[in-house]
Amino acid sequence: MKKLLRKQFILWGGSFLLLLLMLSACSNSNGSASDAQGKENEKTAQSDVQAEESETTVQYTTITGEQVEIPADPKRVVYIGQTTGDFLAMDIPLVGNNLPQDPASYYGDKLEGIVDIGNPANLETILTLKPDLIINGYYKSDPNLNEELSKIATTIPFNPALPYTERVKEMGNISGKQEEVGKMIAKFETQSKEMFDKLQLAKEETATVFYQLGKILYVMGDRNFGAIIYGENGFAVPPAVQKNIIDVEGVSFLEVSEEVLPEFAGDHLFVIVQEDGESEAEADRLLQSPIWGTLPAVKKGNVYVVPNEWNTDNLLALEQLYKKLPEWMHKQ
Repeated sequence: MKKLLRKQFILWGGSFLLLLLMLSACSNSNGSASDAQGKENEKTAQSDVQAEESETTVQYTTITGEQVEIPADPKRVVYIGQTTGDFLAMDIPLVGNNLPQDPASYYGDKLEGIVDIGNPANLETILTLKPDLIINGYYKSDPNLNEELSKIATTIPFNPALPYTERVKEMGNISGKQEEVGKMIAKFETQSKEMFDKLQLAKEETATVFYQLGKILYVMGDRNFGAIIYGENGFAVPPAVQKNIIDVEGVSFLEVSEEVLPEFAGDHLFVIVQEDGESEAEADRLLQSPIWGTLPAVKKGNVYVVPNEWNTDNLLALEQLYKKLPEWMHKQ
């Protein structure tokens, strides 16, 4: 009887030991599987974060050739520059800008809610706005500004002096609005053609833009208001304007004396006058001067005084400009 009990005890003990070994093996197996699953989950989470980051930022090559990461869809933009109307027309969320002290009429109430950051920029004010992107149109005039701004948020240099089509395409690349930009440019090209069809210009009919600033008289090239009147559908460029301004790299306008007016004057003359007493008095004197009276365009009555606020090619002004130009020329 004792032998039988001892034998059963040994068998039971062996079975119990085998059971413990099996449970331990299962536990180790489950632990390894759990660890593996945990690592896989962690890896997946990291991939998801990386994917999310790649979707919210994009690689952008600045005009200076630098590769930077910028928000794919910026929500709080600070722009330092004067072509603010482009941002408003494109619905880019502008939170700060060195706002004009005397805003043009075409702005309406669209500047409301945008903080004036000073001229050109107060760093402390910009910091309080918590921008996710800063666009610096003053990078050439103040090289140190870009570095200081970069400490606040991603900052990219920008050239507001580009022709409006190039400028707005660049803005589309920055803001992820390439498709909207394409449609917008096509719309303005159609409006431009319709306007010039209404004007019924003769072939090679020329025009010149003069700008009176204080006592200095300038001839303008194909920027700002010049961008509106020249081009595929517009006026032809007088040879002297083409040679001395448009064909010269980095030149947008040229100071001229009254003696060379006949050389630059086209078949139509647009005179833009800075809104201050000295400029207005000097423009009045110019329009009454003997040499001005000898110009063929003056004799034919093809002289149009344009308010200074319209010396622009920003998108917000363009649509109204295409309506106003025929009015100024009495060809509504």
